[in-house]
Amino acid sequence: MLALVYVFHLATPRYEAESRFFVQSSGGQQPGGAANLLTTGNMGGMLGGFVDGWAVSDFLKSRDCMRQLDQRIGLRHYLVNKGLDPANRLTEDSSEDELYRAYQAAVTVSFNVLEQIDVVRVSAFSPQDSETLSKALIGLAEDFVSQMNEKGVADKLKVSQEQLSRAEAKAREARDALTAWRTEHGNIDPTATVTMLLNLSGQLEGELSTAQINLDKIRALGNKDHPMLRPAELQVAALQRRLTALRHRLSGQGTTEATMLKSYEGLRNIQMFAESNLTLAQQSYQQAMVDTLRLQRYLSIIAQPVPTDRPSSPRLGILLLEALAVGFVLMFIFRIALALLRGLRHG
Repeated sequence: MLALVYVFHLATPRYEAESRFFVQSSGGQQPGGAANLLTTGNMGGMLGGFVDGWAVSDFLKSRDCMRQLDQRIGLRHYLVNKGLDPANRLTEDSSEDELYRAYQAAVTVSFNVLEQIDVVRVSAFSPQDSETLSKALIGLAEDFVSQMNEKGVADKLKVSQEQLSRAEAKAREARDALTAWRTEHGNIDPTATVTMLLNLSGQLEGELSTAQINLDKIRALGNKDHPMLRPAELQVAALQRRLTALRHRLSGQGTTEATMLKSYEGLRNIQMFAESNLTLAQQSYQQAMVDTLRLQRYLSIIAQPVPTDRPSSPRLGILLLEALAVGFVLMFIFRIALALLRGLRHG
């Protein structure tokens, strides 16, 4: 009788809306993790879907989600009930703990481990309210997944970004050092200069050899007054001085082409090494970008929230069965107590 009085005079009807979704990755992770594991052996994808789906489910049950929902749509407006129903009574000036208990009673989130699907059931005092709350919760779940993506991408790219920044700085320093050296010595490419001097040295050696042979021929005539003797000697001497100066320029002491080439090649090697490291760092960063994009997740909705036409609670049949069971238990306790009292009196 008390149950009937509660149902017809005190209980506030509630309408339920159910939505289903799962967290899908850009790599093509689909629901049905156990089936995918058996067919493809993708244990990593299954574990990733389990962790993501469980994280979303746990977030939707949290007090933080309740606060965000209250800030977004005004949760109290949908859960406040000033009626006489003791099971659904919530006032506008209720505390946050009371609001959270009402939120837990109104929102039920379950996670299907095998299928890796989140199921959200929302009950409210009207079909429109249950649908509104369900859509708002889906929006919060999408924002939560986006935040997971941002954090995951930031953590994944942090090391690659730091390596790329260091490689860029070293490459820039190497280029600046090489440019400063060229400006100081007024030489763009000492390697080309040394090659040119080596070619000139070979040419002078050939000319010196020819001039020496010509001088030897004139001396072989035995005529010291030969008109070509003096010019031949001057030519040989000039070529020898030119060749000696050229060799000193190439490998002598002090600031020579050899010392300049040595310092230039050192800076050039540093620059080439820095550029090579920069190229590798750029490739590594691009690969990390591809990997993170492949690992990005988004919420894929399987079933949009559709509210029920009839109240989902209170359920009269279940409530009467529960009341009947409680009545039998109370009657049993009463009979035992009554029997004990009679036994004490007769005793």
